[in-house]
Amino acid sequence: MTVCVVIPTYNERENVEAIVEAIEGTRLASVRVLFVDDASPDGTGELVKSVAGSRPWVSLLQREKKMGIGSAYQDGFKAAIAGTDAGVLIEIDADLQHPASAIPLLVDAIRNGADVAVGSRYVPGGGISGWSRVRRIVSKGANSYARFMLGLKVRDATSGLRAYTRETARAVADARLPAKGFEFQVAALHLLKDRAKIVEVPYVFTTRAAGKSKLSLGDMARFFFSVARISIFGSSEKRP
Repeated sequence: MTVCVVIPTYNERENVEAIVEAIEGTRLASVRVLFVDDASPDGTGELVKSVAGSRPWVSLLQREKKMGIGSAYQDGFKAAIAGTDAGVLIEIDADLQHPASAIPLLVDAIRNGADVAVGSRYVPGGGISGWSRVRRIVSKGANSYARFMLGLKVRDATSGLRAYTRETARAVADARLPAKGFEFQVAALHLLKDRAKIVEVPYVFTTRAAGKSKLSLGDMARFFFSVARISIFGSSEKRP
């Protein structure tokens, strides 16, 4: 089964080679990596092209401007579905906070019948390393809020480490989701909650090895607003 790992990037040049090597180290039999770069001014896209020169299983989808992580995943999923025979599509951040070693565990969950496998910090075996108490409280509060407002059963609904079957990835890619930032993750689960088998796979989240966090107070405010909006209006099924 071919696995395609979709990685959105914006100013992640410092991490490109490390994450490619980490994915290579998983020893998956058939894996492709698709970077979706939003015209990073630090030259992330150019470095990806250079890396792809010696690794044909690495490719780049270059976008013209910064458009957000949600649309990056949607565009990446569409490109992967159109251009590969991938049966599993993986979401993972470029900042190395998601361990590549979790990818085979997510793939195994899909092979065992899940439609979506969410890497989870909040189930037994999962955890967080290096966070302050305040950040832990904010994260748990955001997840509790999303579960309550949207009727989600997933403990780590905000997780950006997950695997989709080709069919569920297509549904996410085609949907007119009302969230284009980090809140995209809960919008996707809300879209699929009544039609897909969703499981959680534990992993340990770590602090960034390089670069800076892109999460701002504005992102958090948009998250809470977007979840409230989804709870009222839902998500439309198809883009026109």
